[in-house]
Amino acid sequence: MIIKKKINKFPFIEVIKKLLSKLIFFLGTVTLLFSFLILFYYLNSGMYDRYKPIEAFEKFDKVVLTKYFGFSFFKINDYLKNEIRSLKYVIFKNKLEDITIKIDQENLYNLELQRQNKLNYKTENYFKYSSGIINYQGKDYEIKLRVKGDRPLHWHDKNKTSYKIDLRGEQRIWGLEEFSIQKPITRNYIYEFIFHKFLKFNNLISLKYFFVNVSINDNAQGVYAVEEGFSKELIERNKRRNGPIFGLDETTSISFPNVMYDLYSKDYWKKNYSDLTGQALLKLENLKKDQISIDKIFDLEKWATYFAIIDLTRSYHGSIPKSVKLYYNPVDAKFEPVGFDGHYNPNLFEEFLLLDFVDIENTNCSYICEERDWYFKFFNNKEFFTLYIEKLKKISAKSNIEKFLNLNNETINFYNNQFLSENSKDDKIFYEGLGPYLYDEEYLINRSNYIKKRLEGLSQEITSKILSKNKDDLINNLLNLTQIVFDNEKNLYFLNKDLEISENYFLPKNSKLVIDEGVKITFKNDVTIFSEGSIDFNGTIEKPIFISSNNKQGSIILNNNNYRLFNVHFENLSYPKDKNKVLYGGINIINSDVMLNNVSIKSSNSEDAINIISSNSIIEGLYVEDIFADAIDVDFGNLKFNNIKCKNISNDCLDISNANVTGNNLKGFEIYDKGLSFGENSSGNINNIDFQKAKLGLAVKDGSHLKVTNYILKNNEYDVAVFTKKNEYPEAKLELIDNMYNDEVSLLLGNNNTIIKNGSEITNKIKNKVINQIFY
Repeated sequence: MIIKKKINKFPFIEVIKKLLSKLIFFLGTVTLLFSFLILFYYLNSGMYDRYKPIEAFEKFDKVVLTKYFGFSFFKINDYLKNEIRSLKYVIFKNKLEDITIKIDQENLYNLELQRQNKLNYKTENYFKYSSGIINYQGKDYEIKLRVKGDRPLHWHDKNKTSYKIDLRGEQRIWGLEEFSIQKPITRNYIYEFIFHKFLKFNNLISLKYFFVNVSINDNAQGVYAVEEGFSKELIERNKRRNGPIFGLDETTSISFPNVMYDLYSKDYWKKNYSDLTGQALLKLENLKKDQISIDKIFDLEKWATYFAIIDLTRSYHGSIPKSVKLYYNPVDAKFEPVGFDGHYNPNLFEEFLLLDFVDIENTNCSYICEERDWYFKFFNNKEFFTLYIEKLKKISAKSNIEKFLNLNNETINFYNNQFLSENSKDDKIFYEGLGPYLYDEEYLINRSNYIKKRLEGLSQEITSKILSKNKDDLINNLLNLTQIVFDNEKNLYFLNKDLEISENYFLPKNSKLVIDEGVKITFKNDVTIFSEGSIDFNGTIEKPIFISSNNKQGSIILNNNNYRLFNVHFENLSYPKDKNKVLYGGINIINSDVMLNNVSIKSSNSEDAINIISSNSIIEGLYVEDIFADAIDVDFGNLKFNNIKCKNISNDCLDISNANVTGNNLKGFEIYDKGLSFGENSSGNINNIDFQKAKLGLAVKDGSHLKVTNYILKNNEYDVAVFTKKNEYPEAKLELIDNMYNDEVSLLLGNNNTIIKNGSEITNKIKNKVINQIFY
């Protein structure tokens, strides 16, 4: 037998093997030597005396393993507990709601092309929407969607991709028209939910943020976070008048002041409110150029609250200009924060508060150090700094945290349990950690302790670095008029003479004005009296106060204080002509406590004769007659009334939006639209309603619940309608209780809404679309 030597057809493979073997041996030797050097250094440098082995290992575990790998040897017991708790999901499904996105191959290919372009850092096809359908609770909704996200964590895995979704048409899911879905890790799981709930807890604008199961066609992709978009629905749900929302045009710059502001729903706002939008943008541009101080255009109290929440939750990413959105409130012409993308990072900002920006040498601010110019706009303002310290103390107090957790802990624990249904890894911002996600139940309390300690040590040196706030130039201060006198003993200003108004006048806060009986105020031009100070209108039945004009002009704004209007007659007023604001009333009452007693309003040429916004109001006798549009408009807040009467009103007698109402004796005659329009999640009880000769006596709509006891509805074109106008709201419900059992009342009831009349539910329903066609 002849033995032949085997010939290797690929000799270069053997060469590569030898090179790899030598490389591995070399790296292993270097690693071993490096380890010995580290050990030698540790034992001989004095480090051993300062950090004993266990302490050194703890430091290594925290600084290296936890920070960069998302794994800690000291949390192994917690990891095991998580694994044990997650075993039930091998058998049982989690308890989150399910949605399924149905999408055909062509549109699916477009999404995959977007994802691949992002992976390859190409800009083509980023914002081209695909068409699809969402199935939720057995119902299909037409949508358009695209891939979203800046970091690879949003789109590196096809089955974990983030999407921006808009619903087509009028239908809504969860009351939302537009939203994003993304894996919970992209915002660090429950921490983002807590951030938004804290905003809501403190009456700031907060996004809906929650978790669902998502499938795309037949592919189950697990748990996703739903994040609300920036829309009219967001603003109105947060009990604000719809106004523009600004963010950054990130294609230019994201570092203040070298930024360009962009506008959500740009076409709508520029088409319908071009002056308002232009004024808002001009203010932001002037702020960048130091041509206007921040207190003139930002709601400092709300921003101080927002920054205090940022400090407590360590959601610092949500404070940079790129993240936080700017809602321009058209009622007070100031910007409010819309919290977004807080993204808590447990490895950053442990020894930091935003007040540290006062110290220009402080470098604990990590990546947000680059935005010092932005933060200086706030912290160089004495009024803001004072408010911020006050809010920080209040919001970080343990009692406040306990109150928050009592309201939200059940939901927090529920969602944390649902995350166990899939392999939820530690969030390392740009990648997944090795260890599983764990929620630190003590992080708010620990942060509270840190803040308390820092505030106790707040030095006079830091406080002295705050620049003095620029004083307002109070042009046409009402108190400068010769007709107004000051009583030193009572510390009050008095108006006891008739007054003609030809220019805009301002009453500053921290002042109180008393208007005596019989005084007449006459608007000679189309100008406004604007008050942030308290006013008592002390008319009497024999000598009422008269406020009027000869040419249907002039208006009044009462803002953020206490107001009493007793025996006051208004006539021939208009509405404020201020391009910075959207105010509709001849009389506008905003964020205030107000009492009206025996007040009449006649011949108003404004959209609302009186508009009460976000206020606590009590009405004891209000008569409104000959009004160009709506008589009384109440947006948000609380209303208690007794005796409201309307006559000859071109639109609605009483228009309620998102408010709580209790009252007695509401009457209207010759109302050319609705006697009572009760909408947008309002709730109330009214006794004794009497509407005659109205187009529609009583309208209840858009998630509102109203109980009416005793009513007269005669000679109206329609008596009662309960329906849905805006699909983002849930069902409306009306309960009618009539001791006279008046069966002649006509009822229009839209699908998915409820009328209960004398204990019996009405079953005859029609399409909401049909009702809307009648009245709109």
